[in-house]
Amino acid sequence: MSPLIRYFTIASLVYLAIGTFLGLIMSVYPPSINYLLLAHVHLLLLGFIAMMIYSVGYHVLPRFSGFNLYSNFLVTVQFYMTNIGLIGMALIWIFSRDVISGFYSILFLFIFAIMEFTGICIFVFNNVMTLSGKGGKTAAQ
Repeated sequence: MSPLIRYFTIASLVYLAIGTFLGLIMSVYPPSINYLLLAHVHLLLLGFIAMMIYSVGYHVLPRFSGFNLYSNFLVTVQFYMTNIGLIGMALIWIFSRDVISGFYSILFLFIFAIMEFTGICIFVFNNVMTLSGKGGKTAAQ
Protein backbone atom coordinates (compact mmCIF):
# COMPACT_ATOMS: atom_id res chain seq x y z
CA MET A 1 0.00 0.00 0.00
CA SER A 2 1.40 3.38 -0.95
CA PRO A 3 1.95 5.93 1.83
CA LEU A 4 -0.69 8.32 0.47
CA ILE A 5 -3.34 5.60 0.42
CA ARG A 6 -2.36 4.81 4.02
CA TYR A 7 -2.84 8.52 4.84
CA PHE A 8 -6.38 8.38 3.46
CA THR A 9 -7.07 5.42 5.77
CA ILE A 10 -5.56 7.14 8.80
CA ALA A 11 -7.48 10.37 8.06
CA SER A 12 -10.66 8.31 7.76
CA LEU A 13 -10.16 6.79 11.19
CA VAL A 14 -9.30 10.15 12.76
CA TYR A 15 -12.52 11.63 11.30
CA LEU A 16 -14.47 8.67 12.72
CA ALA A 17 -13.11 9.41 16.21
CA ILE A 18 -13.74 13.18 15.95
CA GLY A 19 -17.22 12.77 14.44
CA THR A 20 -18.20 10.25 17.10
CA PHE A 21 -16.86 12.56 19.82
CA LEU A 22 -19.04 15.39 18.48
CA GLY A 23 -22.00 13.00 18.60
CA LEU A 24 -21.20 12.23 22.22
CA ILE A 25 -21.06 15.95 23.03
CA MET A 26 -24.46 16.46 21.38
CA SER A 27 -25.98 13.62 23.39
CA VAL A 28 -24.64 14.99 26.68
CA TYR A 29 -25.36 18.66 25.91
CA PRO A 30 -28.36 18.82 23.51
CA PRO A 31 -28.18 22.61 22.83
CA SER A 32 -24.86 21.97 21.06
CA ILE A 33 -26.83 20.30 18.26
CA ASN A 34 -27.45 23.79 16.86
CA TYR A 35 -23.80 24.25 15.92
CA LEU A 36 -22.26 20.75 15.94
CA LEU A 37 -24.72 18.75 13.84
CA LEU A 38 -23.49 19.77 10.38
CA ALA A 39 -19.86 19.28 11.37
CA HIS A 40 -20.71 15.90 12.94
CA VAL A 41 -22.50 14.67 9.82
CA HIS A 42 -19.84 15.88 7.40
CA LEU A 43 -16.96 14.50 9.46
CA LEU A 44 -18.61 11.09 9.46
CA LEU A 45 -19.86 11.04 5.84
CA LEU A 46 -17.15 12.93 3.96
CA GLY A 47 -14.46 12.29 6.53
CA PHE A 48 -14.84 8.70 7.62
CA ILE A 49 -16.87 7.06 4.85
CA ALA A 50 -15.61 8.95 1.80
CA MET A 51 -11.96 8.88 2.88
CA MET A 52 -12.21 5.13 3.45
CA ILE A 53 -13.79 4.73 0.00
CA TYR A 54 -10.94 6.76 -1.53
CA SER A 55 -8.40 4.58 0.26
CA VAL A 56 -9.97 1.30 -0.79
CA GLY A 57 -10.73 2.55 -4.30
CA TYR A 58 -7.18 3.68 -4.99
CA HIS A 59 -5.77 0.45 -3.58
CA VAL A 60 -8.17 -2.08 -5.09
CA LEU A 61 -9.36 -0.73 -8.46
CA PRO A 62 -5.96 -0.75 -10.18
CA ARG A 63 -5.38 -4.32 -9.00
CA PHE A 64 -8.80 -5.53 -10.12
CA SER A 65 -8.54 -3.81 -13.50
CA GLY A 66 -4.95 -4.87 -14.20
CA PHE A 67 -3.96 -1.29 -15.02
CA ASN A 68 -1.65 1.10 -13.19
CA LEU A 69 -3.16 4.03 -11.38
CA TYR A 70 -3.56 6.89 -13.84
CA SER A 71 -1.95 9.62 -11.70
CA ASN A 72 -0.31 9.55 -8.29
CA PHE A 73 -0.03 13.33 -8.50
CA LEU A 74 -3.84 13.60 -8.66
CA VAL A 75 -4.11 11.38 -5.58
CA THR A 76 -1.87 13.84 -3.72
CA VAL A 77 -3.86 16.85 -4.91
CA GLN A 78 -7.11 15.16 -3.96
CA PHE A 79 -5.85 14.20 -0.51
CA TYR A 80 -5.00 17.79 0.38
CA MET A 81 -8.06 19.34 -1.28
CA THR A 82 -10.59 17.04 0.38
CA ASN A 83 -9.00 17.28 3.81
CA ILE A 84 -8.61 21.06 3.76
CA GLY A 85 -12.13 21.46 2.39
CA LEU A 86 -13.68 19.20 5.02
CA ILE A 87 -11.79 20.67 7.96
CA GLY A 88 -12.60 24.20 6.78
CA MET A 89 -16.32 23.47 6.47
CA ALA A 90 -16.44 21.74 9.85
CA LEU A 91 -14.68 24.61 11.62
CA ILE A 92 -16.96 27.21 10.06
CA TRP A 93 -20.05 25.29 11.23
CA ILE A 94 -18.67 24.73 14.72
CA PHE A 95 -17.54 28.29 15.36
CA SER A 96 -20.40 30.17 13.71
CA ARG A 97 -22.71 28.89 16.49
CA ASP A 98 -25.85 30.13 14.74
CA VAL A 99 -27.09 29.97 11.19
CA ILE A 100 -24.25 30.79 8.85
CA SER A 101 -24.37 34.52 8.38
CA GLY A 102 -22.05 37.17 7.19
CA PHE A 103 -20.30 37.53 3.89
CA TYR A 104 -16.98 35.99 4.93
CA SER A 105 -18.53 32.93 6.58
CA ILE A 106 -20.55 32.20 3.46
CA LEU A 107 -17.60 32.94 1.17
CA PHE A 108 -15.22 30.62 3.02
CA LEU A 109 -17.88 27.92 3.33
CA PHE A 110 -18.36 28.12 -0.44
CA ILE A 111 -14.60 27.94 -1.09
CA PHE A 112 -14.19 24.89 1.16
CA ALA A 113 -17.23 23.20 -0.40
CA ILE A 114 -15.79 23.79 -3.89
CA MET A 115 -12.51 22.26 -2.73
CA GLU A 116 -14.35 19.19 -1.46
CA PHE A 117 -16.36 18.87 -4.68
CA THR A 118 -13.24 19.28 -6.82
CA GLY A 119 -11.48 16.58 -4.80
CA ILE A 120 -14.38 14.20 -5.41
CA CYS A 121 -14.26 14.98 -9.14
CA ILE A 122 -10.51 14.24 -9.14
CA PHE A 123 -11.21 10.85 -7.53
CA VAL A 124 -13.81 10.02 -10.16
CA PHE A 125 -11.59 11.20 -13.04
CA ASN A 126 -8.50 9.38 -11.78
CA ASN A 127 -10.37 6.10 -11.39
CA VAL A 128 -12.22 6.35 -14.70
CA MET A 129 -8.88 6.95 -16.45
CA THR A 130 -7.34 4.04 -14.54
CA LEU A 131 -10.18 1.67 -15.42
CA SER A 132 -9.98 2.69 -19.08
CA GLY A 133 -6.31 1.69 -19.17
CA LYS A 134 -4.83 5.17 -19.51
CA GLY A 135 -2.35 4.45 -16.72
CA GLY A 136 -0.77 1.57 -18.64
CA LYS A 137 -0.70 -2.14 -18.03
CA THR A 138 0.71 -3.59 -14.83
CA ALA A 139 3.99 -5.48 -14.98
CA ALA A 140 2.17 -8.80 -14.53
CA GLN A 141 0.39 -8.43 -17.86
